Amino acid sequence: MSGWKRQRHPDDVPTPVAVAVADFCRRARAPASPALVREALSVLSAADDGAVRRITDAEPAATPLGPFALVDLVKGASPKQAAERQTSGYYEMARVSLEDEAPAEAEPPPARPAPAPKASAPRQAESKKPRRARVTVSDRIAPKKRVAGSEPPRPRPQQPLPGTAFLPKRKLPPPRGRYTRVDSSRSTYEALLKPDAKDALVAIVEQSATRYHVFRSLEPGYAGRAGQPLSVADVEGALTRHQLLPALKKKERDGVLTAVATGRGSEVAAAKNLGIRPAEVDTLIGELSLKREVSEIRERFVREALDPANLPLRLQLLGRGKYLADLKIERRFTDALTRDVTKLLDDCAEAAKTVPELVAMTAKKHALVEDLLSRAVERLGLARRYVR
Repeated sequence: MSGWKRQRHPDDVPTPVAVAVADFCRRARAPASPALVREALSVLSAADDGAVRRITDAEPAATPLGPFALVDLVKGASPKQAAERQTSGYYEMARVSLEDEAPAEAEPPPARPAPAPKASAPRQAESKKPRRARVTVSDRIAPKKRVAGSEPPRPRPQQPLPGTAFLPKRKLPPPRGRYTRVDSSRSTYEALLKPDAKDALVAIVEQSATRYHVFRSLEPGYAGRAGQPLSVADVEGALTRHQLLPALKKKERDGVLTAVATGRGSEVAAAKNLGIRPAEVDTLIGELSLKREVSEIRERFVREALDPANLPLRLQLLGRGKYLADLKIERRFTDALTRDVTKLLDDCAEAAKTVPELVAMTAKKHALVEDLLSRAVERLGLARRYVR
């Protein structure tokens, strides 16, 4: 692992480069945390950031590829070789070697020899003890200065007292004001509003279907206002600042209508097609003023589900209770299907002696699937009507 040496501190890695690498790893099926991305990019110097951006702007040539695999690509490895190393755990060993690497410490100055005690007052010399340096409150809360290129000391994890594992942990409120803790690996919300962040946002918007996908891409690398977690409203504000929200709304409009039509009017299926939650689909429909268009699409599939001429399709829909509940026609559908199936069975009731024989004759006469018709007779409770 001699080739994996730090060239800079992880905090010195530019945030747009770290965000681009995190998005590339997500597309390469090896998502990584912001801290791990900065840890890997610390192996490269600032002159290699251009090569990193050229790789992240393109689609991954192999999978999986993590942040250390991307660094290996910059160093000259092939995509296939990097993917094999990612699978074999080679980059995990490289990460461990980076953690073990510590900055050189200056040697302490030689201790000055203590003066010999005076012969006239031996007890007075023995009674004098070195005093501790007094640490004031200002010294304790003052910011710690870090020398460029040195690694900050990592705090040791506190071990719980023996025999207290069963005690619940207190959920304390997060610190506020001057004591707010901000993750050093995350950039601030104000950085998203700067002009130099527009290029990174343009690339993310082009690869995202909705504003919620943009939020998920930015959330690992940015904090919200006043140190709070990043929200969708913060992302919308940044997109509005850079005039990217109108183009994204047009893409969202087309995507929502297509997803609802593909899901046959179901918002749950539309959310699955878009890769977001159903509540988020409902929010997009309201903000994009698509209630009329979505209602027309849903009404078309409601008429299709209740049309007596579509009996084969309706027999299949009988087993999709969640879909019918999403269209809000479960009761109407059950009553209409019961009425139509009963009418078909009554036409052949006199020629059949048993219920299975009646179902078989009816399915053959009307070109229906016998198993679906038998399931409908059982679920609708029609078997007792024809038992003799």
